Amino acid sequence: MSFFNVMMLTGLAAVAIPPIIHLLNRRRYDVVDWGAMQFLQVSEVTRRRLLIEELLLMLLRMGLIAALVLAWAGPFTDDWSLSTGPRPNRDVVLIFDGSASMSFKGTGKSAHEQAKEWANTFVKGLAPGDGVALLVARKQPVALLGKLTTDFERVRDHIGKLPAPSGSCDWPRAVQLAHALLDKSERSERDIILVSDGQRFGWADRQTLNGWEDLASKRLAGEDYKPNLWVVNLDPHRPEKPANWSMDSVTASRAVVAVNQEVTFRTSLRLSGQAEYRPPYEVRLDVDGKFVKNLEAPREAKLKEGQVPLTFSHKFSRPGSHLVTVTVEPDPPPEKRGDGYAVKDYLPIDNHRHFALEVVEPRPILLVDGGPVPVGKTRGGHFLKTALDPQGDEAPVAKVKVVAAKDFDELSLKAEQKEPEKGKPNPRPQVLILCNVPELESTQVQTIEQFLREGGGVLITLGDKVDKESYNRLLHRDGNGFLPAKLDKVEGEDGDLARAARPLRETFFHPALELFRAPSITGLDSAWFFRWWQVTPPGLEKAGGAVARLSKGRVPFLVERRFGEGRVLLCTVPLNDSWRNNLVSMQAFTPFVHELVCYLADLRAVEHNLDPGQPLRYRLPREATQEGLTLQGPSDKEPKPLVVGAEEKDGIYAAEVTPQGRFALLVHKGLGEPGVWKLGIADGQTALYAVQPDPNEADLTPASDADRETVGKFVPFAYEDDAGRLLEKLSKESRRQEFWDWFLLGVIALLCVEVWFTRRIVKNRS
Repeated sequence: MSFFNVMMLTGLAAVAIPPIIHLLNRRRYDVVDWGAMQFLQVSEVTRRRLLIEELLLMLLRMGLIAALVLAWAGPFTDDWSLSTGPRPNRDVVLIFDGSASMSFKGTGKSAHEQAKEWANTFVKGLAPGDGVALLVARKQPVALLGKLTTDFERVRDHIGKLPAPSGSCDWPRAVQLAHALLDKSERSERDIILVSDGQRFGWADRQTLNGWEDLASKRLAGEDYKPNLWVVNLDPHRPEKPANWSMDSVTASRAVVAVNQEVTFRTSLRLSGQAEYRPPYEVRLDVDGKFVKNLEAPREAKLKEGQVPLTFSHKFSRPGSHLVTVTVEPDPPPEKRGDGYAVKDYLPIDNHRHFALEVVEPRPILLVDGGPVPVGKTRGGHFLKTALDPQGDEAPVAKVKVVAAKDFDELSLKAEQKEPEKGKPNPRPQVLILCNVPELESTQVQTIEQFLREGGGVLITLGDKVDKESYNRLLHRDGNGFLPAKLDKVEGEDGDLARAARPLRETFFHPALELFRAPSITGLDSAWFFRWWQVTPPGLEKAGGAVARLSKGRVPFLVERRFGEGRVLLCTVPLNDSWRNNLVSMQAFTPFVHELVCYLADLRAVEHNLDPGQPLRYRLPREATQEGLTLQGPSDKEPKPLVVGAEEKDGIYAAEVTPQGRFALLVHKGLGEPGVWKLGIADGQTALYAVQPDPNEADLTPASDADRETVGKFVPFAYEDDAGRLLEKLSKESRRQEFWDWFLLGVIALLCVEVWFTRRIVKNRS
């Protein structure tokens, strides 16, 4: 016998109260001998009868207190043989493993197909009146049937609609959601059943163990009676290291791609369960769902951490959102396999990877040059102009217009008027570059500030012509101007290369420097500068600060601040040849300048390749309508309305909008399913987003007994794979009979006997 409220048993100490009162009453009076009492002495028989009556009355009162305390403690037993009625109804939550590994096919049915059959068999064996709910364990759990129901026909219908395996799963979060469903149940018989394929990843890896530990603390803090936890393994005989190929994440050489610009993509082939590499049957490249070409896979390669690198290039002929898909087919079609062919891959679901990117038209840039140069010398802004808009390039990232500092005015930042012979007018510049400009007039400063307030971007590169006093007085203004830092002095000297300053790669955490974070012989950190400007960035209480530093005393290399709706980047070294440096002649110079300009033009403001759980973001022009938006997920047959300010429910997706300068940021927070998501805009455009699966899901290693013991230290799971045996265990071992009502009846009966017995004693003695 067990008790729901064990702490109530401390009340049994009150059983000692009647004996204590009895003992105290016996010592209440002193005995005084009196001669006449010899004629009134009670016989020994009567004395013994009185003592027995007092003891019986005391025992009745002790039993009354004990029965009342036991009733409050809620006694129960799991031995249903003590019961005379049918077993009580139970509530069950079935959690299906929704990860990609459930599609693994060894020699028979996949675990996903077996899960449907197992669930139907289990539901068929439940008793009428039992409640059932269905969940799918993914990175974000999905409520397939989110409320307990006794309609088994409806349950079987939802089991038949079990979504196809995809991505990875978060078991602790799914079990926690199942607990929340059962918390609403008033039944004492509650069970949570996990239907899985026994994969170790997602069950006993480090991150999941942390989740089990967190769940254990929440279970201990919950109600006294907790649901029983069961685990069903539908693939108990899976090999320890089954053969599998998968495609790794795809990366691009450029964060922003222009029309007809060649982009280099990198990925790798992942192999597990195989000791050596043999070339795949084919590797296919598709763009926007259309076949482009077969990629040449290495004929020979050594496996490095189970991976074989793969590189390819492609050009995009039109602007807009594009989807690059790489698919590996390790094995030829069945009809082309010879006798005795050894299959390389049993899990085809992870053989492809998507990469979404935005292809843009060249962005208009205004470059203000530092002024006249001696005859025969290259103008200082030439290096930036060549990097961004080289002569003869058919696919430049930017269209750069160069003006001298003395010619820069308000009209320079306006869209040029339409000329009939040239067609469309040149649009308004999106980025302004001040290249080694000596000084600016007050009207020019006001023009730049207005440009920033409207959301423009400004890049300031320092050099030998810069007038420190003018910059600090007009552009910085003690932190009130748009200059991100106060200019102090020029440092360094020509001479020893060992004393030159170099960019510190370990400080490259800014979005514009992501491409240069990896070690490289010709990377940005290989640049050297004999001279540079020492500046003082604002304190922590001001907006902005250094985003990268140089090796000489870790002085600032790039400093950023926001001004109005725009952004300003200050580079403390010249981006021309005004002082001796090797940056302008390095391979890293062009991508470095591209990244700075693209960041300031807000072309990197939206990420199109996301991890499960990351929100979808899209920048709408502020004046654009928010009506007519649609969103289609990987498993949606048709696009669904995306409604701003609505609550998420069947048939629609919900979104939020936040104003950001000239734009409105559209956010949808429900991207949990890996695959391609399509955002439809009212003007007919489509923005593509690729939610990437976890590459660890390709590791099909099953959980070992040691793994199950480790998990069991946090959460007490029981394991049973056969549906019939599990139903038998539920009907025999988990039947619970409560006895509090019997003890309460005993209290009433003892109280009646105590009243009757007390009246009888009083009557006899009187």
